[in-house]
Amino acid sequence: MFELVKLIVGLITFFYVVKSMKTSGNKYIAFIVFSLWLRFFLSAFHSVTFPPLIAGFSINALGSIGITAIGVMIIPTAFFGLKKLIPIYVFLATVIISALYNAEYVGLIKVLVKWAYFLTIAIAFFLALKLNGVVDTSKRALVPFIMPVALQLLSVLLGEVKASEADNSASYIGGYNHEAAFSMMLVTFVMLVAILPKKTIAWQTSLFFTGIVFIFLANYRTAVIAVLPVIIIFLLSAMQQKLERRFQLPMMVFGGAILVVILSFFFTTQQERFQDISVFVSNIDELIKAPFYYSELEKDIFSARVYIWSEYLYAFSTGDFWQQLFGNGPDSWIGIFPKYAHNTYVSYLYEFGYLGFVCFISLNIIVLVSAWKMEDKQLSKKVFFSLVGFLIMNLATMPIWAIEGLIVYAILLSLIFADLKSGKEHLQ
Repeated sequence: MFELVKLIVGLITFFYVVKSMKTSGNKYIAFIVFSLWLRFFLSAFHSVTFPPLIAGFSINALGSIGITAIGVMIIPTAFFGLKKLIPIYVFLATVIISALYNAEYVGLIKVLVKWAYFLTIAIAFFLALKLNGVVDTSKRALVPFIMPVALQLLSVLLGEVKASEADNSASYIGGYNHEAAFSMMLVTFVMLVAILPKKTIAWQTSLFFTGIVFIFLANYRTAVIAVLPVIIIFLLSAMQQKLERRFQLPMMVFGGAILVVILSFFFTTQQERFQDISVFVSNIDELIKAPFYYSELEKDIFSARVYIWSEYLYAFSTGDFWQQLFGNGPDSWIGIFPKYAHNTYVSYLYEFGYLGFVCFISLNIIVLVSAWKMEDKQLSKKVFFSLVGFLIMNLATMPIWAIEGLIVYAILLSLIFADLKSGKEHLQ
């Protein structure tokens, strides 16, 4: 029944996608709009698109490869050589070195395909921003999100609910496969609405808070925590634009107090879902140990994440100097551990070693500093705190492992690299 609903919604949204593409004014926006819609559409039918089809690649993966190929064809080659991309290429070089050292060629192909997709989305979004500015680019990029948002609303109305893998609590994710990837779609939606200047789209504030409510309904803890900085900076920006300077501080204090009360109420009512976080924070010194020292009770903390991190870190620590320097290779955890690391930083340390880990951390320090220094200060704050939220999310799951997470990362980095001033922008 709900499969038919997904198909109907997908076809309806495709009509709006085509309409947006035809009126977009430049091919890069058209490419972004179609790419996002195709990803959301294929992922909705996971029972068909996720299983391997050709040479170990699923329909979903083949769709990503196809999008990457189109991106490479339409993006001028010179833009793949932007100096701002150098930190990304340095990190990818460490991935290749790790793969060659460990002969992990299959894992290397999978990782490079994902990052090639990321690069085409990031560069295309960068070019769209430079040609058409933040408002037009972001408004059109929102069009594909009609599908996942509409499907989640319908899943609530029709009772299409998924039991969370962690504790069997209810998750409304519109018939998609997993809360993590679906939550990243909603985070991107909320982020795009938030970065738009006020009153650039109808019902902007309502759409923003609808997206927040939907993230809570998706019931993925790390997404809820990651979106908090975005909520705070959205509210602060709204108050700064509406109030005189002398009223801003008292209203910020008042608004902050209300937000704390609301969040306290939520976390209290959802105590069973979030109490593991406080247990982990308050006992972190006792939990830093080898996995075989964990009791059965400790293994369950934070949905077993802490125990999983311990397994990865212990395995990494047993390697020799060169193994620790270069890591065990991309996707080398497969066949060794029953589950992925649920922490991007732990996973990258295990897979790419100290070399890859340091390069990845350096990349994010560079983009965070660049986000803080953006010329449009309102946009700077929104992008900076959105990136902070995204990086926090990587502490307890692996959004960068999924295409949906790489889309968020690509949009944020393209906004930082474009560094738009107020007003219309042109390629320099």
